[in-house]
Order: sequence, then C-alpha cells, then structure tokens
Amino acid sequence: MAKHAIFRADNCAFTKNPALLKSAKYMGSGSAATAIDNGNFVAIGGLMDGEREVHTATTPTSATTYFGIVKTPEVMYDQSGVGDNYLANFENEAGAVITVGILQKGDIYSVTAEALDKVPTVGKFVELQGGTKGKVVDSATPSSTQVGKVIAIEVSGRDTYYVVEVQ
Repeated sequence: MAKHAIFRADNCAFTKNPALLKSAKYMGSGSAATAIDNGNFVAIGGLMDGEREVHTATTPTSATTYFGIVKTPEVMYDQSGVGDNYLANFENEAGAVITVGILQKGDIYSVTAEALDKVPTVGKFVELQGGTKGKVVDSATPSSTQVGKVIAIEVSGRDTYYVVEVQ
C-alpha cells in the first residue's frame, strides 16, 4: 500500500475561523473527480452546479492566488491504531467532498514528505507549482506563489514532519 501524505494544523487561523474553510470536490486538471492526499494544495473555484457550499477544486498553477491546503478529517473505522489504521493510509477518494483550509500569513502547519516534491531542509521555501504537491526551493521563484518557509523538522512516532510557516 502506498504511503499517503499526513497534514497537521499546528497553528492555523482556519481552526478558529470557519470562514477560512471550504468544502470542495477535487476535479484534477479539469472535470474528472480525482483522489487527493491531505496536505496537498488545490486552486479553489466557484460553487459546483446545484451546490450551496461545495466548490470545485483543481490542480493549481505556480501563479494561482486563491488556493488552500487539503485537510479533511481522517475517518478510519478501525480505531485500534495498528495495521491499516495509520494516517499514512488515508486518501481522499475520487468524488468525495474534501475540506480545504485557506492559509493566512503567520500560520504554521506540518506535512510529511509525501506532500512535497522533495525532502526539504530547514530554511527552504515552499511554493505552488503546476501540481498539488508543494515545490521546495532554495529561494522564492519570481512569478510563483510562495506559500512559506520550512522552520523545523520534527519526528513524531514513525513520521517525520516538515514544519512550514506561511509567509
């Protein structure tokens, strides 16, 4: 079984302000419902036809300005914490309504390496790219949307988290 990204909202405004949360369906690069991991970025679009609260979410470009991070609560039916009941086994299935948090300057969040295009070190920057994973760079790329800066690396149990402060 493939390991999926894990997201942790360490200190994010959307945990206190529900106006910064959006319900969405991830439609990949167009109109086909697609699975997506928590901790990945999506471009937030308009409301889906016939919906009052569910937006379309698509793959962002490097210059996307209205975006969020996927943070759907992991619902696992086996609560033992062993075997298949491990956060890295959770994936938002194609067609499922996902929860997207809109990041604010000063927010701090953590993700496992699966949410990034490569493993970062402290001091690297995370920005959007033409994909859902955060792009790790040495310095901000002109005309790209910068998300934040890696400020720490933390090991918690069997997972390593890369802590990002939104810039």
